Order: sequence, then C-alpha cells, then structure tokens
Amino acid sequence: MHRLFVVLVALAVLGFGSPASANPIPEKIPVSDAVFDVEVAGDGFTTPLFGTNAPGNDKQLFVVDQVGTITALKLEPGKHGGVPGSFTFLDIGVSGLDLLVPLGAFGPGSFDERGLLGLAFHPDYRKNGLLYTYSSEPLDSGEADFTTPTGEPPAFNASLSVIREWRVDDPNDESSVVDTASSRVLLRVEQPQFNHNGGAIAFGPDLMLYIALGDGGSADDQGAGHAPGGNGQDLSEGNVLGKILRIDPTGSNSANGEYGIPGDNPFVGAEGADEIFAYGFRNPFRMSFDTKTGELFAADVGQNDIEEVDIVVSGGNYGWPVKEGTFLFDMNGAGPGFTTVDSPGVPAGMIDPIAQYDHDEGISITGGFVYRGNRVKDLRDSYVFGDFTASFGGPQGRLFELDDSGELAELVPASGPVGMFVTGFGEDGRGELYVMGQQGFAPVGSTGQVLKLVRVDDNRRDEAGRKLEADLSSANEVPPSGTGAIGTAEVTLNQGRGRVCVEIEAEGLAGDVVAGHIHTGVAGVNGGVVVNLGVDSADFENCIDGVDPTLIEDIRQNPEAYYINVHTTVVPSGEIRGQLSK
Repeated sequence: MHRLFVVLVALAVLGFGSPASANPIPEKIPVSDAVFDVEVAGDGFTTPLFGTNAPGNDKQLFVVDQVGTITALKLEPGKHGGVPGSFTFLDIGVSGLDLLVPLGAFGPGSFDERGLLGLAFHPDYRKNGLLYTYSSEPLDSGEADFTTPTGEPPAFNASLSVIREWRVDDPNDESSVVDTASSRVLLRVEQPQFNHNGGAIAFGPDLMLYIALGDGGSADDQGAGHAPGGNGQDLSEGNVLGKILRIDPTGSNSANGEYGIPGDNPFVGAEGADEIFAYGFRNPFRMSFDTKTGELFAADVGQNDIEEVDIVVSGGNYGWPVKEGTFLFDMNGAGPGFTTVDSPGVPAGMIDPIAQYDHDEGISITGGFVYRGNRVKDLRDSYVFGDFTASFGGPQGRLFELDDSGELAELVPASGPVGMFVTGFGEDGRGELYVMGQQGFAPVGSTGQVLKLVRVDDNRRDEAGRKLEADLSSANEVPPSGTGAIGTAEVTLNQGRGRVCVEIEAEGLAGDVVAGHIHTGVAGVNGGVVVNLGVDSADFENCIDGVDPTLIEDIRQNPEAYYINVHTTVVPSGEIRGQLSK
C-alpha cells in the first residue's frame, strides 16, 4: 500500500496522474496500416532509455540504461565479422564510477526521472574518440554553472544535470571502452526537483551539441526553483530550464571556459542565456535530428492533458506554460493547472506542435526518430515515437507514426502490442529503429528490453490482416433495398487496444444515415450486431474502444463471416451492405 501511494503521488507530481480537465481532443488515433514486427535485440537491462551508433559503426548499438551503464550491444549476430559480443562500454552507476544521485526519488525502489539520461558521439569520433553524456549527479558534487532562479531551498531530491566529455583511446577498435580517467565536465545545471530533466543530447548537422532541459520539475512550472510565470518562458540571465541549448563542446568562450558559444545562437548578446537555442518546453523527453533533412524533432511531455511533437527552430518559443499543445494553459496558482480553450496560432510568436494527442490515448510521450532505414518500407519517412503507457493498468506502452503528410496513427506490431512501458527509442548506423522498455515503473530489476523494428514476409503481412474493406451497395441487402446507393468501408483492427476504426463513404442514399454496424453473417444471411460503429453521416470516420479482443481476432481471421450495414431514415433495416474482406 505504501509503495502504491508513493507511485501515485509521484505520478500526480509528474502530471501523469492528475485528472484531465476535459477531453480536449475527442477524435481517437486510428491504427496505421503499416505492417512490421519487433524482435528482441537485447535484454537484461533495467531501464533502457536511448540507443545510438558510433559514427562509422553499424555493428553495435550503444544503449543508455538509466542506472548508469552504456552497453555496446552487438547487432545481427553472424552477419558482421569481427565485432565482439555485447559488453559494458561505460559504467557511472553504483557498480562503476558511482557518479549518479541515488535513484528512487521517494526511497529505494520508487519512481525516478534522474539517472544517466543521454549519450552523443562526436561526429568526428573516429578521429578524436570523443563522446558526451548527460547525467544526474548530487548537488554537492560540483559548482553549478546555472542555478535556479529563486532562492528557496531545493527539494530533497534535487540534483545537478551534468554534461561530461569522455574519450576512447582507439575509437576504430570496436572492442574499446571509455577511458574513465578522461572525464571532463562541460557544464552543470541545478535542478530544483527530481523530475522534468529532459535528458537528450544530440549533435546537429552543424556539428554543435544540443541539450534538452525540462522546466525543473514539480507541476505547472511553479514552486521552488521556478521563475514567476514559469521557467519555460523565463529568458532572464542564467535560466536555462525549459530550454534546448546549443553549444560547441570543443570551444572555450563560455563563462566557465569549458565549451564554446556559437556566435549565431539566437540570444547571444540579447535577453536570455547565450546557450539557449529554443524555449517554452515542459519536459522534452527525447529529441532527434532527421538524418535526411536535418530537422530537429522534440517530444514534449504534457502536464494534465496534451502530449506534443515539435519541430524545433532557432529562437523558437514552444509555449509552455502559457500553452500545452495548441491549448491555452492556466497555471492556477496553488491548485492543479489545466488546459482551457484550443488556441492555435495564439498568442502570436508561440510555435504550435506538428502533432498532439490527449490523455485518453496515453500519459507521457516518448520521442523517437524519423525512419530512414530500409527494412520496414511501410514506415519510411515517418517519425516513429511512442507513449509510456496507455493507462495505469499495466505495461501498455504504445507506438505511433507521424507520416510525411502529417497524419498521426498508432503502430501495432504484427505479433501484437509491445507489452511494456515504453521508455525510449534507438537508431543504429543503418537507420534501423529500436523501441525500449521495461515491465515496471522504477529503475530497478532486469526486465528492460531492446526490440528491433523488422519487416515481415508476405505471408505474415497477409496474416496480420488489420485493415479490412467492404464494397457497400443496396443490392447486397437481404432483401435488396433497391435504392441504387453504393459506398465503401475501410475497417482497421487493433486487438491489443480493443479498438475498431472505420471510414465509410457513401453515395446516392435515399435517406439520412441513422446508424452503422458490423454484423455477423455471410453473404445473403442476416445476422446480429457485434459492433456499433456510431455512423451518423454518409462520409464518416470513427474509432470504437472497448471491443472484445477475441471478437476482433475472429473478424481479422474470418472477415467474410461479417458484414457492414448502414441504416437510413428511408430504409431503417439497412440501405447498403457489404461483406468484409482483406
């Protein structure tokens, strides 16, 4: 009971557990027709958060585990000669250098957002052997370069977010490990609470290092360590919380002399810290550069209602805490904050997300990558990301794609949902993607897995059968309705979510649409309703939740045993009908 209470308190502080003020986005996310699967690439991790490749190395994926380890994970055994098995590349946790704060924000075994959070290899790694980490370290471990904007005492679980440089002596030897004596601290940022650390670091195509920082923690961007009006909007000198920074790690013109300030940063010589590239973030949990276009994608975790995907540009203001997604946000003083009206484009000067969803779809966005690999053609050019879990009923992490036309859809592997809390994503040297997760909330245990997104063969594509179609006509009715109306229906099935999505287009109906259903019954036979589709117009889209997964599986396997019927005011028994088929 005590542990459950601690988890619920933690989730409420994070914004996970606070009740949504409404259902701001009533439209449900449809299921993608992309067909792919996942296979285990590595397991035995605690909380794997991120995976990346070393430049020029497509044989290993370097996996960041929150507890402090970086594992060089061997890829595709037997297909590449010379690479050794998986091994520990760096350990800064309790079993290694012991640099991290003790994990467990509310005591051992409890939830935490601190730890080893980020990794980036220098683009010239093959020559200079340099790499960089983002870690949560004790407040007394060094002097902060950036302190919180108010003078209140920090929370008991406050920390320093530290960017360190490391060196590998022989970066061309894929069995090399990090020289632990090579560590150099670039900067330290004081974090007033344990949560909203951001944690992603990445090199851009400009060879600069980008650093994602959350608003400092707690909730609503308020309280100890938060500026009036929120850290996300505060551009006073030295406040880097709720920002994405851009630095030259090999330069030396910063205030502490340990890194460089690019001269074209948007706030150099103006209001705001010289390091700031963009601002107005709550908790940008994972960011990545599109390897083809160079665009910077960031997934910003919402408070009570909205999760969002942003394209980050120099000097951009992404709204928090004035906005959450496209919605205005009320910080509400001592009470819980909440979204109010949908306000795209307003206030002027704030950049809205390119995609968003609300908390009846998930609770905490996990950023991923634009897929530029070759194995899963259905996902090519899509931004692939996820959500930690659909609900608190268990590990129900979700996968999504945002395709190049801007359409958001859920991804479901051919073998079924991933069945874990989704904690991160990875990209290897060939552009192939990995999803990471674990079975519990806390950074303990060894249930963490790394799953690779893979293609399925033609037979398995047919077996997946998640998208069904039906040609609708008045002649198919039993008996025929005789109106001459025709139409089409497309049905997408998600067994794991218990969701059925439908799109219907009809022409020539004699009456107004009053209902639409999936019925059981072969052609020429009338049967009972098994799914009420909520159809109320001739051109209709809807998703229905709570459908029995066993029924969905039977429809998927035997579509010809089910039909769609559309009922109208003129022919209430059914004006157009059609059998489902793959």
